[in-house]
Amino acid sequence: MSTNSALKARLARLGPVRDAAPPPSFSGAPVSLLLRRTGPFDNRLDVLARLRAAGLSLQAAHAVITRLAGVGLAVCPVAGGADIPALARDLAVLDVQALRERARDAGFVAAVRARHGLSQREFAAVLGIDVETLRNWEQGRNRPDPAALSLVRAYDQAPDVVAAAVLEPAG
Repeated sequence: MSTNSALKARLARLGPVRDAAPPPSFSGAPVSLLLRRTGPFDNRLDVLARLRAAGLSLQAAHAVITRLAGVGLAVCPVAGGADIPALARDLAVLDVQALRERARDAGFVAAVRARHGLSQREFAAVLGIDVETLRNWEQGRNRPDPAALSLVRAYDQAPDVVAAAVLEPAG
């Protein structure tokens, strides 16, 4: 008897395998969370159960658990109607930190620029973007994407580091 046949025979003796119940459904646009392993990660089944309760399919929750176990980070799309603060608290106890995208405040970019005493032209040059793009952000015609907001936040925290990464000596 081959190994595959022996395994099938053993599984058949255990009885039929039931399909997992579908995850609960929520309304609202999905929210992407970045999950980061913060400890030994010994309670993987509890994490899986909590992700299922937050609306993930078994396959999606399994993929998140596998990424967390392997590289320590995973992007997790959670239903918008789920209680995300409660999910974050529950996961924290299970050695998983849940992070979400910061809110996009329309006045944030202008406030950072003003805090550093820069003109729009100067700030655009330091960020490596077109001055019209910056004006559109500040006047609310467009919204910066998450990567651009991250750059602005990084500049606010460490202007010299961002300037060194974006600019180079002219001579």
